Amino acid sequence: MSWYRLFTFSSLSILALWASACGPNCQSTCNRLYTTADNGCGIERPGVDQSELISTCMDECEDALKLAGDLDGYDPFERTGSSTSVQIENEKQAALWMDCIAETSCEYLESGYCAPIW
Repeated sequence: MSWYRLFTFSSLSILALWASACGPNCQSTCNRLYTTADNGCGIERPGVDQSELISTCMDECEDALKLAGDLDGYDPFERTGSSTSVQIENEKQAALWMDCIAETSCEYLESGYCAPIW
């Protein structure tokens, strides 16, 4: 393998690894919400165990990432009342939702910011 190809391959590999490690993903977001590890919020719901909350969160997040779409007025940084049902429906909404969870204190997450929180 020529030095140029080796350098290009190495550079692209490093770039791909760096890009995949940047920012929140479904797993880090769901763990932040429902565990106490690594600055997690440990949010609980009566009658639902932690593993079920994480599973629901992961399913909803990963399903939304499979669909293209626009924000369509979705803004997780605005407080949502408890009587309002919110769903993340596509990749743009999921990305903004994950950013909101990563940037918002646990206290605000519990009070209606970054919806949905199951």
